[in-house]
Parts: sequence; structure tokens; C-alpha cells
Amino acid sequence: MLPKIDVPIYDLILPLSKKNIKFRPFLVKEEKILLMAVESQDDNAINLAIKQILNNCCITEINIDDLPILDLEFFFLNLRARSIGELIELQYKCNNIIPEKEEDDKTCGNQVKLSFNALEVTPEIEDNHSNKIQLTDKLGLMMKYPSFTLSEKIKGLDEIEGIIKIIVSCVDYIYDDETLYYSKDISEKEMIEFIDSLTREQFTKVQEFFETIPKLKKDLKFICGKCKYEETLILEGIQSFFV
Repeated sequence: MLPKIDVPIYDLILPLSKKNIKFRPFLVKEEKILLMAVESQDDNAINLAIKQILNNCCITEINIDDLPILDLEFFFLNLRARSIGELIELQYKCNNIIPEKEEDDKTCGNQVKLSFNALEVTPEIEDNHSNKIQLTDKLGLMMKYPSFTLSEKIKGLDEIEGIIKIIVSCVDYIYDDETLYYSKDISEKEMIEFIDSLTREQFTKVQEFFETIPKLKKDLKFICGKCKYEETLILEGIQSFFV
């Protein structure tokens, strides 16, 4: 029997759920899964590959499907850094318009290489963000963060239906001066009726929760060596960091 190869074990605290997890780097078999998914250029295939790799590499007992999207992205970015390398290299085409160019395409077109350290990417949390929403003096909502699974469930729904589905799924509990009403004990129909009964001002507060949800984000300074055009590129969403 061939000897087994030892691999390092890493610790990571997930930013939203605050779970402390242990994981191993992904191996050749997981890298194959990722490369095949990226080559397919299919978002669903890439998402499924990410989930499979995280499940394979996570030593701590957690449900990947239930993780907030930010936690999942942060976990994968750190896993990628520990498996392939901390430095992520990207290449972008300069789209600066050059009026004097004689070709039909007047963009500069110069390919610019950029790089950054994956372990230096931290969640962006706005000061005004809170998952506690006070609707009236006595009534409020405690919210949960959208999960990876939820984003898959709303595919195919129309915009309004999708928004309501997200809100209902993200309510942890409703509270007043005397009682906590947990969403797990309330039917979806009742929850939808409750959301439908909100005033415009109250609904705006709920929208603000989603608009200010912490994100995994990285600003990169783009400078074209050919035309000297400058701009700040914003990387947001897990595929921006490894594709």
C-alpha cells in the first residue's frame, strides 16, 4: 500500500456567521473539478464546483448550503490562496477610447496584467449596516443573511416574486415587546402577508438591510502602459477573483 501524503490544516473564522472552521488545501482532484467548470464558462457548473470543493476540503462539520454568500466566498478565496498561492494574477483589456485611431474599434485594446494578494482581501462592512430592523417602537425584524442555496432557489422567478422570496427566507424572527415569532414556526403564506402589510417606509428599511450586506470586494488600480489611461477596477463576487 502506498504511503499517504500529509497536508497542512488551516484555521479560518468566517466573517458573518463567526464560525471557526478547519480546512485542508484542495488537491489535484479538486483542481481538476474547478478547471473543468471554468472551461465550461457556465455559472451553474462553476457554483456547483465551488460547493463540491468546499465540502471536500472542509474538515469542520458545517452545511455549506446554509452559509451566507459572503462566508462562502471568503472561505473559497482563502482556500484558493492556501492551495494554489496567495498571489492572484488577472489580465484586463484597456477600453479607453482613442479618437484618432483609424480602425472601427477605437478602444486602446492594450492587455494589462494586474495582481493582488488574496489573503489581503477583507469583507467591506458599512457603518450603517445592521441585521436588526426596527419597524415601529414595539415591532421589528431580526434578519439572516442570504445563503448560496437561496440564490439558486430564486432563479426563474420574476423580479417582484424573487424579492419577496428572498425577504421571507431571510427573516430569522419577528419580535415585539413580549414575544419572538420565529420564521420556522410561521407558514410562508403568513410571512408573505406580513411583508405585504408593511408601509413604504418600513419596506425601505428592509431594502436597506440587503443593499448594505457586507461584500467581498477589492479595488485595483488600473494603469495602461500604452495610453496611460487610469481607472479603479472593482472586483466583486467570487468569480471575479479566480476566473
